[in-house]
Amino acid sequence: MIEEMGTVVAIEDDGVWVETQIKTTCSSCQASESCPTSTVAKAFSPKANHVKLSVPCQLVVGQKVKMGISEHALLRASWMVYMVPLLLLMSTVTMLSWIWPNLHELLVLLFASISAIAGFWWASSSAKNSRNVAKYKPIFLGATQDLVMTHKNEIPTFKH
Repeated sequence: MIEEMGTVVAIEDDGVWVETQIKTTCSSCQASESCPTSTVAKAFSPKANHVKLSVPCQLVVGQKVKMGISEHALLRASWMVYMVPLLLLMSTVTMLSWIWPNLHELLVLLFASISAIAGFWWASSSAKNSRNVAKYKPIFLGATQDLVMTHKNEIPTFKH
C-alpha cells in the first residue's frame, strides 16, 4: 500500500476533498545548490492535488488524513501510461519498416506517433471506465484526532 498524507479542504455529502502536495527530492539533495535540475525544479512551484475521498466518519476542514492506493494499481496505471504507448510506437516503426522498407521516414514517424497517441487515449479511456475507476481510487486509512500535524506513525489505521 502506497500511503500519502493530505489535508481536508472541503466536505460534501458523499465524501471529502483532500489536498496533497507534490513533493520533489531536490530540496533534500546535498548537491541541490549546484545542480541545474534543482534550479529548474525550484522555478516551477509545486501545485497541490485535490482528491475526492469516501470516508466512513465525520471529518472537519483542516484535519489531516492518511490515504492509500495499492501497489498493484499504481504499477498497472504506470504500465498503461508509459509502456503501452512506447510499445505501440516501437512496434509500428518495426512493422512499417519491415512491410514497406522504402517508406519515407517522416511517414513512419507520423504513423508511429499516431499509434502512440492512440495508446495514451486507450490508457485514459480505460482508467475512466466505470469498472476500473474503483481500482485506481485511493482509500481512507485514518485521520488525526485534531487539527495539528502529526507523524505518519501517529495516525490511527482504519480497518474494515
